[in-house]
Amino acid sequence: MSARAWLTVAVAAMLLYLTIFVILPAALPGPVTSVETGPAVQLANQVKILPTIDDQTCQGSSQLVSNIATIVQDMDGTLGTGFGGVAQVDTSNCDLVLKFVPILGSYNSLIRDSRTVDPNNATSVRVFYEDAFILTSDFIIINDSVSYRIAFRTTGEMNDALKLAKLRELCGDECYRVVLSGTHWAIRVYMNQFLCQFESWASQYVPDIPYHPC
Repeated sequence: MSARAWLTVAVAAMLLYLTIFVILPAALPGPVTSVETGPAVQLANQVKILPTIDDQTCQGSSQLVSNIATIVQDMDGTLGTGFGGVAQVDTSNCDLVLKFVPILGSYNSLIRDSRTVDPNNATSVRVFYEDAFILTSDFIIINDSVSYRIAFRTTGEMNDALKLAKLRELCGDECYRVVLSGTHWAIRVYMNQFLCQFESWASQYVPDIPYHPC
């Protein structure tokens, strides 16, 4: 092979190397790891004034639903989630508000963690975001179940309804995985007809969620 031919092969090999290992990785979207601190601090300052709730009676459950509605509105204002009127629940209906008792623990976790958010501690910010989106996701799923509405039929609609793209933008891929894992129980209990599709999709991000072909 002539020197010119060898040079051509070498140039082609170098271009192939650059394409595979430099150009394509730069062009393809990578994992999202950054955490937006400012919006979390602003939201935490609004949420931390709310009380924790231990009362599981009608009165305590009514306060729980009312406070979650406030949190949803605060998230719209500070994070730009766009939940809108999703939190319209009749808090005077005892039978209805008692159905939200299972997320009392998630609510209390958010309130407690809002009081320890530190702008210089990324972990505290990340945990706060995870708490907030797990609570609102569970709330939306239960609310749609008890009101006999269909929240979503596809995983894309679920992403839109629970505002998970906004979560990923604010907090990165790890928060996304944690919230998917955290809402798994609510899908299983309240939207069992969607469970197989959810698990098939979420298993890509959460190793603990089993894959099921549907």
